[in-house]
Amino acid sequence: MAFNSGLSPIVKPWVLLLLLALLQCSSAQFCSFLNNGCIDPLAQTAVSFDFQPLFTDPIYFYYGFDASSSGKGEGPMTKTGFWLRYQDRHVNKDAINQNMTSEVALRVGNMTATPSGTNNGCDGVWGTRCSNDIKFAIQQTIFLLSSSGRYYDRPLQKALEHMMLVPPHLPNCVSFVFDVAAIPVQEFAREGDDQNVIVMPSGSGERPWQVFYLDDMTDHQQASQVAVGIITRGPSHNSPPPMSPNEIQVELVCLQAPQSPPSGSSSKDHD
Repeated sequence: MAFNSGLSPIVKPWVLLLLLALLQCSSAQFCSFLNNGCIDPLAQTAVSFDFQPLFTDPIYFYYGFDASSSGKGEGPMTKTGFWLRYQDRHVNKDAINQNMTSEVALRVGNMTATPSGTNNGCDGVWGTRCSNDIKFAIQQTIFLLSSSGRYYDRPLQKALEHMMLVPPHLPNCVSFVFDVAAIPVQEFAREGDDQNVIVMPSGSGERPWQVFYLDDMTDHQQASQVAVGIITRGPSHNSPPPMSPNEIQVELVCLQAPQSPPSGSSSKDHD
């Protein structure tokens, strides 16, 4: 049976346009503050760094945060997200010769400075010697882990858990480098036999790789914080341990989100 809409041919195109507009509006996702599957950044920044030999092109580290004056009803809170963007088709398969895992982590809290200089801005925060101390401590911890024979899934995540519990000796650094409540970690590439590699799709604000919340933190307080990215490429559990810690790749990235408007003018109060 034919269905008669009762609409004239002149009206139908306008109705279609209206329906399309409504569909577009309904498809636009608004990310609420307590939704940890996305982030609507109040402030966001990115910095590029090299991660050769696995990636032939520079990688972009993205960091952003949202803020709420009421959080979960108990005071100010910020919502932080991070992800990487890269050309996943530009992976250098000639660099793959054993099982390796690449991970990225973000440290935020109790550190204010101005990123600048080498080591992707970190030397201007704590000095070249401290950057070298941190990189070697991570290399050494992953090296000992890979040589222990104990099972582990993600080398950087396991190493950071240990370093937060038992802070390493960092003679040229301040003592609180690893003194934070959490350092979220995300695996983004896993290499296997026969030059096979699985690379995680690039992230975005709609698909951040990790989202976490900081209590009693205002937008201005977080804008003054230095965000420290830690990126590693280390041996997977089923890979022969390296001959020395120096074979484990560690990159540091230090960045700061742009200063936001005065608190109260743009802080989010949505649930």
